[in-house]
Amino acid sequence: MVCRDRATAYTQAIKEAAQDAIEVADRWHLLQNLSAAVEKTCHQHRACLRKHADQEAPPEPFAIDLPVLQLPRTPIVERTRDRYADVHRLLDQK
Repeated sequence: MVCRDRATAYTQAIKEAAQDAIEVADRWHLLQNLSAAVEKTCHQHRACLRKHADQEAPPEPFAIDLPVLQLPRTPIVERTRDRYADVHRLLDQK
């Protein structure tokens, strides 16, 4: 398995060196490609986006009830909680 970006030089090298390798894209390049595509699309449609933004009032966001994240009870989490409590205890003393 070879993790690579979309450059053709990598494709040629992989085909020569490891013909049976499975090629996958890494997260960084996937996000880079996605952000470039979003930026390009927004740039192409900026007049349309601006027109709609000026015409419409933003809709009222709807609330989503999410469960409270429970961190595992590890020593570092407990130490962080204790320090947080100490800081607030000291602030309350002022």
